[in-house]
Amino acid sequence: QSVRCGGCTNHCQLTVNRFADGSRLVSGNRCEKPVTGKADAGGRNLYEIKRRLLAAYEPRPGARGSIGIPMCLNLYELLPFWHAFFTRLGFAVYHGPFSSRQLYLDGQGTIPSDTVCFPAKLAHGQVKALTGMALDAIFYPCMTYNLDEGLSDNHYNCPVVAYYPEVLAGNCPELAGVRFIFDYVGIHRPADFVHKMAAILKKHFADITKKEVQAAADAGYAEYKRHMDTLRAEGARIIREARAEGRRIIVLAGRPYHIDPEVNHGIDTLITRYGAAVITEDSVAAYEQKQPTSVLNQWTYHARLYAAARWCCAQPDADLVQLVSFGCGVDAITTDETREILQRGGKLYTQLKIDEITNLGAVNIRLRSLFAALDEKQRAAAAEPRQPASTPRPAETRPGQERT
Repeated sequence: QSVRCGGCTNHCQLTVNRFADGSRLVSGNRCEKPVTGKADAGGRNLYEIKRRLLAAYEPRPGARGSIGIPMCLNLYELLPFWHAFFTRLGFAVYHGPFSSRQLYLDGQGTIPSDTVCFPAKLAHGQVKALTGMALDAIFYPCMTYNLDEGLSDNHYNCPVVAYYPEVLAGNCPELAGVRFIFDYVGIHRPADFVHKMAAILKKHFADITKKEVQAAADAGYAEYKRHMDTLRAEGARIIREARAEGRRIIVLAGRPYHIDPEVNHGIDTLITRYGAAVITEDSVAAYEQKQPTSVLNQWTYHARLYAAARWCCAQPDADLVQLVSFGCGVDAITTDETREILQRGGKLYTQLKIDEITNLGAVNIRLRSLFAALDEKQRAAAAEPRQPASTPRPAETRPGQERT
């Protein structure tokens, strides 16, 4: 029998096989709940913790009206900044829901190109959802640059992340008559941002002053820092607890939007089923310093990926799995560089390429193969005769890294 599970947001398509002796076999599940009746609490899954943190940003009553922010692409990470910014300005800030199959289908008719990545396609459904909420404005800025984290030669967003609001404005008829604010802004330069943002908002809300924008920007930067510090602290906690319990640590590396259940199809919970702990590339990238790369390193998200790969090479119990969305041209570069970093460090490289197709049979095989290879590698290392240890030099212990 084929059934749709309603136990969690994955909504897995289950196949239930019943046998003559009364026993049954359930397959297709990405968590344990259909089998055991108990769902993973998510305590060792940083993807789940990220989703909870973002869901906690709820609208507060605002005297200036309501404003909506789509939950897509870079806004999965920048929601804390913009939520604090507009809340301080007196708006009730609503964000779009986590994506679903129905949300994708609702916006599918306005997608101009089928070759764009699936996370970008979901932005159309997000706009459709927000336009049905009778908001005073929808805000989705074009952002050429991301924040500079000191790990790369520059700090661009990829072209799709940077300019997709232009695509939405030109292709979504439901935005007709809606105040859609998609001007070009850059939060990487705080002083210029305040000046530019004050001018943008003045066109739509005449009573907003530059002084108010400055105070709102300060609140936004503070909230973004608090949010990222929380993620890193949660990542460090998961690492500590995983090591205390003897679990493997998997850095499930991708982009901010890969936390969306409709984008990653529950791969994070699939990994925890194998007993591993899941953290993200942005939770460990800060432990590394900028290093030379074989390719031009000019994107913030990808610099995190390279740094996380280097971190894994120094951790005997950590390995990296890279999520890649079909249609991502930049990942043609990042995959080769990440593979090189990991192979130089004696680590295995695993890539999972995903799009709107939800059948995870091949993904499950890849993950089972990975864990089997890691087990074999561990047994081989344990069987090797130990060499006399040299006298270790004192080294500063960084968070999430054992002193060696």
